[in-house]
Amino acid sequence: MDPSVDGVDMISSMPPEILHHILSFIRTQYAIRTSVLSRGWRHVWCETPFLDFDCFHRYGIRRQLTAQDISQTLILYRAPKITSCHLRMPRNLREHEMNSWIEFVVSRNVEKLSLFFDCYPNHVFEKIFYLSSSLKQLCIWHCDMMIPGCTVSLKSLRKLKLWDCHLYDESVANILSGSPVLETLRLDYCTGPQRLDLSKSPSLRRLKILWCPGPTEIVAPHVHYLSLSNSSEPPPTLVDVSSLTEASIDIIDSVNLCRLLNADFLQTMVLKMLAKLQNVKRLTFTGPILEILSLAELHGVPFPTFKVETLTVETNFTRYVIPGLARLLQNSPELKMLIAHAGYQVGIQDRDLDRYMDSEGLNRDECWRSKYEVFPTSLEFCRMIRCKDEMWKLMASFMEMVIRNVKTLETLVVGLEYVVSDARWFGLQMIPTLSNNNNVSIVLKR
Repeated sequence: MDPSVDGVDMISSMPPEILHHILSFIRTQYAIRTSVLSRGWRHVWCETPFLDFDCFHRYGIRRQLTAQDISQTLILYRAPKITSCHLRMPRNLREHEMNSWIEFVVSRNVEKLSLFFDCYPNHVFEKIFYLSSSLKQLCIWHCDMMIPGCTVSLKSLRKLKLWDCHLYDESVANILSGSPVLETLRLDYCTGPQRLDLSKSPSLRRLKILWCPGPTEIVAPHVHYLSLSNSSEPPPTLVDVSSLTEASIDIIDSVNLCRLLNADFLQTMVLKMLAKLQNVKRLTFTGPILEILSLAELHGVPFPTFKVETLTVETNFTRYVIPGLARLLQNSPELKMLIAHAGYQVGIQDRDLDRYMDSEGLNRDECWRSKYEVFPTSLEFCRMIRCKDEMWKLMASFMEMVIRNVKTLETLVVGLEYVVSDARWFGLQMIPTLSNNNNVSIVLKR
C-alpha cells in the first residue's frame, strides 16, 4: 500500500507519539538515519523515548559502533524521559564513559534498562545507579561486581533479571531490601548467593532460577510461581515456599547425577522438596526427576499427597519413568488435567540406573515383570520413536496407565515429538477402548 495519498506523506503526518513508537522497533543508529528523510523528520529520532545501542549483531557479527558514536548521540538526544534503554558496551571503553552513559539514562528517569558488560565483568556501578526512583525493569548481563556501596533505593523496581553475575549474600540482601515493590526475580547462570532469603520481599511473586550452581537454600514465603531449571548440584533446600500455587522443576543435571546415585540422600532430598510443593495447583516436571522418584517408589519410600490440579511432564515413556509417575498420579487426588510431552529427553542412562538397583539389592526382573514390562528401556524408546505403529501402542499403554491411576482426571493431553500422522485414526479406533471412563477428554498433539 502506497504510504502517500494524493502527494501527502501519511506517515510524516502522524502524531509524534506514533512516530516514536515506530522508531522504538529499530536500533538507535538506524533511527538516526531517518533524519535525512525530510525536515519534519530531522529531530524525530532524538525525541524518541527509546534508546538501543548494541555493538553486536544479533547473529554475532560485530557492529561498527564506537564509544564516540554513543557519546555523540547522547549529546544530541532531547527526550526528557527514557522509557526503555538497551546498552551493550563496545570494546576499548573507559570506566568513566560507562558511568557517564548510565548516569545520563538514570537522570532521564529511565523505566526499562538493559546493560550488557561482555568485556567488562568487573565494572563497579556508581551510587546514582542504586538510587533510581523511576526504574521499573532492570536486566544486567556479565557483571561480577554487584556490590552496592550505599543503601539501595530502587523504589519503583518491579522486575530484576541477572545473567552470569556473581552475587554476594550481603549485596543481594541490600538490593532486595531497597526494592520494596519487586515482583519478579530471575537469576540465570549466576553464582551465589548461598542462601536466597526473600522473606523481607512481601511483593515478590515470581522467582526463576536457571543453571545456577547456588543457592543451596531458598526462603520465599511470598512467591506464587517458582521455576528451578538444570542445577548442576543436588536440588536446593526449599525452606519456606508456603504461598506457591505454580512450580516448574527441572533440577537435576544428568551428567553429574550418576556420581550421586550411590547416595540415598538424593531420593530423600527430592522427596523433601516435593513435600514443600504439596499445595501447588499447577506443577511441571522436566528431566530425570521422574527417574529419581521411580527409584524411591521401587524402594518403597512413602510419597507426600499433592493438591495439584494441572500436572505437566516432559519426559520419555520409559520403564524407569513410569513407576515414579504412577505414584505421583495416585497421590494427586485432585488432579484434573495431565499434560504429557513425550520425546527424546536427556536422562540418566539405563546402565547407571541398573547398576544402582543391583547395588541396592533390588531385583530388576521382579520390579518390571508385574506392571512396567510393557514400557521400553531408554534405548528401546530411542529405536522405536520413529516407528508409527510401535509409538501408537506405547501411547495407548501410557493412557491406560494414567486413567487407571487417576479417578478425578478430566483432560489428558499427550504430545509426541515425532509421530503425528494417522492421529485421527488412532483417536477413532483406539481411544474408545482405553477405558470405560468416558469422562476423560483425550487430546493428541505434537
